[in-house]
Amino acid sequence: MPDADFIVHVDAQSIIPGNYKLLATLGNQPQIKSSPELARVVSQFVHEIDSARGLAKSSTGIDLATDIYDATLFGKIVPGKDPIFVAAVRGKLTTQVIARIAKMVQKQPTKVGGGVMIEMGGDDPALGVTKDGIMLAGAPTLVRERLADSWKTPGRAAGSTLAHAQEVIAGKPVFAVMLAMSAAARKEATTKIGGKNFITDVITRHKYATFSVYHNGIGWTWGDNSKSNLDAMAMMSEGAIDLLRAAQIAPRGMAKVMLGAIDSYRGDKHVDELIRRKADVMKIVQAYSGDGNFKAQIDKDPAKLRLSVRATGKTLSEVVPASSMIPLALIGFMSARKVEMTPAPSTPGKRPPVIPRPAKPPAPAKRP
Repeated sequence: MPDADFIVHVDAQSIIPGNYKLLATLGNQPQIKSSPELARVVSQFVHEIDSARGLAKSSTGIDLATDIYDATLFGKIVPGKDPIFVAAVRGKLTTQVIARIAKMVQKQPTKVGGGVMIEMGGDDPALGVTKDGIMLAGAPTLVRERLADSWKTPGRAAGSTLAHAQEVIAGKPVFAVMLAMSAAARKEATTKIGGKNFITDVITRHKYATFSVYHNGIGWTWGDNSKSNLDAMAMMSEGAIDLLRAAQIAPRGMAKVMLGAIDSYRGDKHVDELIRRKADVMKIVQAYSGDGNFKAQIDKDPAKLRLSVRATGKTLSEVVPASSMIPLALIGFMSARKVEMTPAPSTPGKRPPVIPRPAKPPAPAKRP
């Protein structure tokens, strides 16, 4: 889609296989095995994931843990209508995948060029696989055009969404979003949001924007329409970096406060188990947070009105602390335990029902 308003890219190969392997062996960890209740929960979770993987492989022939390399979604905003999109998925895929899916959904596959596709009908997206093993999902016309032998790779003119996407994907991100909205898309978005505010201002004035997540940090680029606006975005980026540095230290302090306070709830078996594992929890917090001294580079080019930002650490969690979720989990855990440990109010004994007395008969009238 050469005129896409937005593009989303995911590198599945750098995420799924390694994490799936860790998930499969999670139950063998000594910390998990020593807690029967936790071991049971983990075992059940792994079993459900394995079952879903097996079902997908038996029905489509795709092993979700190993067969998908990456996926890229292209979308275009159409005023007054739903967005048009098409996704390209790369991996160990063949046209036999479409044959399996067609049989499952009871649709007739159609050969287009060297590939095969099926149409679900109505507004549902079509599915197809090219002769070189790229799976497509999206608008039927776009899938059909891509499968045709006459299709050619669209150009990547400077400043286009495809050009920015090519630059970003070349940096091998785990996840990336590229945005370069057309005039019609900007008008549609600002009309739906309404009013004059920061969001509508950013949508109106931006030339392009990208945001990427890497295995060792994050980064973003921004193209503006004036030097003053570029300076404002640079200041916001500096503030975002400052917040990320502070967010590395805060979770450690919060975790220590919460773990110190949890002793007040001693007596519940779940709380007592957590108290015994304070040291393990703190190790997790320290493993998934840093000291805030990650590298940050902010490059501002007034001539090109371009801003490039890259924050880099040894790991992603040294830039974006995953451990910030642990204090929140502890707060939720303690709140839940407090509710469970609070005794229910005693109900007063039931009184026997009150039987109303019969009304007195009226006095007989006096005779004259």
